[in-house]
Amino acid sequence: MAKARYSGKSPASSPKSGKSNNSYAKKNGTGTKTAVAKQRKPLLTVALLLILVVNIIFTILLFNEKRVMGMAFAEVPWFAWLMIVTSILNVVAAAALWYWKKWGLYLYIASAAASTVIMILAGMIGAGFSALAPAAIISYLISLSWQQFE
Repeated sequence: MAKARYSGKSPASSPKSGKSNNSYAKKNGTGTKTAVAKQRKPLLTVALLLILVVNIIFTILLFNEKRVMGMAFAEVPWFAWLMIVTSILNVVAAAALWYWKKWGLYLYIASAAASTVIMILAGMIGAGFSALAPAAIISYLISLSWQQFE
């Protein structure tokens, strides 16, 4: 039997200019991802909590509008029903953003645009454009940590 020669160098022990030799694992999908702890900035946390709380309160107030105003169920204006829907969508979007989902931002922007259109069609032009300001602020705050979103 012939003895194997040992040169003292192995492919695994030779450094390659600071890069890890993990190309095989990357190509074959066997590489492991290291979990990076996501950290939400304080302003984003406050903004998401405000969206959540304000829209929950707004939804409850809109549901109770007919009782407060003494209206029958069928007499509630059409825009009130649509505002309930957009308010619920805002709550869903805020929850999605809290759990780092990109689609939450898209849903929130679409809901803000729908709220603007509904308010303008209902004759509340000034209030209609006020729905876009929170969407712009949230979009900016999220853009600061967009790479953390899935």
